[in-house]
Amino acid sequence: MSKKTPHILVLIQDYKHLTGAIKYAFKLAHIFKAEIAIANMLSTNSKPIDFNLDQLIKQFNTNSIAYKEIELGRIEKEPNNTIKLLDVVFIVSEFPSKNLSGFFRRNPIFKLLYKAKVPSFIIGEHTSLDCDLKNIIVPVDYKKETKEKMIWASYFGRFNQAVIHLIVPKEKNESILRKIKATLLFTKKMYEQFSFDYKIVKTSSKSKRIKEVSFLFSEKFQSDLILLLSHGNNDWYGNNFGPGEIKRYLLKKKNPILFINPLKDYYLPCS
Repeated sequence: MSKKTPHILVLIQDYKHLTGAIKYAFKLAHIFKAEIAIANMLSTNSKPIDFNLDQLIKQFNTNSIAYKEIELGRIEKEPNNTIKLLDVVFIVSEFPSKNLSGFFRRNPIFKLLYKAKVPSFIIGEHTSLDCDLKNIIVPVDYKKETKEKMIWASYFGRFNQAVIHLIVPKEKNESILRKIKATLLFTKKMYEQFSFDYKIVKTSSKSKRIKEVSFLFSEKFQSDLILLLSHGNNDWYGNNFGPGEIKRYLLKKKNPILFINPLKDYYLPCS
């Protein structure tokens, strides 16, 4: 178990679109007994003269959680250098719509999120700010990396007494069906070690539509947190412009998204 104080790392993309990131950062810090570190992704010239970070934080820091502003190190070593130094649990970042619109609009933050050895809690301008993170929505498919979503969902069950909703597709292909059943068996064995509740939600949709079905299902719970994998598509386009699917969700959906890089050597929260 780490002796360091864990942190939530907030990456500022736009000072005019920061309220949601700050609110959720303090919510996560309260859940995971962490402190907050805030880093600016912009030049200092981008900061409005009348912007007061302390005043914004005061609105949401009802539990008197410690926070500090930091500077990231050399870009080729970030964000994992800071993640290691501060024992970061999650990155939090809010995307203004202007950073998501357009096929060839560069956004350097995606390069950091793809490299990160912790998941990123990401929101857009239309994301609901009222989610209590008590209903965690996990789309299930046949990919082996899906198990990583199950692991991260379990932390919200354990630390926030959340209900985990596993949204399961209907498949006729025997090979795909076996993989899904193996994932559910793995999940059942893991979750039953703890005292939180989880539900298996069977659908009539195939795997390729399970994300959309999951978003629709989440509307029952004020569009609460949904877990999505990056699918390892950190190619040149993804690094520079971001994954099209995630950008569409951030532009249109109300859900906060936990963006998980599969097969990383994760820094896991203490049990």
